[in-house]
Amino acid sequence: MSHHTRGAKATPRPIADAVRKVPAPPKDMTDEAEKEWRRVMPVLIERRVLSQADIHAVERFAEASGDIKIARAAIAKDGAYVENRLGELKRHPGFATLREATAEARRWAAELGLTPSARSRAGAHEGDEDNPLDL
Repeated sequence: MSHHTRGAKATPRPIADAVRKVPAPPKDMTDEAEKEWRRVMPVLIERRVLSQADIHAVERFAEASGDIKIARAAIAKDGAYVENRLGELKRHPGFATLREATAEARRWAAELGLTPSARSRAGAHEGDEDNPLDL
């Protein structure tokens, strides 16, 4: 029986076969996801923590972060409440996307060592400029 305690996740450590240069983002990424990819990938490359097999985790993180921005923009544009086809005011459907994408982004960020608690375990210094997770 394995019991997982919060915050017990292993922090990524530098690895021998780390990816050494920022790979091009996948072609089918949204602009928002691509911006996130270009923001966090250099940090991860510099830390030498990504193997070729970990690239998909960065993709998932970037996509979820992109979805957060897209949902927020839609809510800002349309308002927090929108009329459904019956003319009733309902909470914007973007809120469900926002909730799911935020949870997803947090999970991948923790996995990649991009959260403040993961960074402190990795021994990053106070006041580091690199704060890739801005949810």
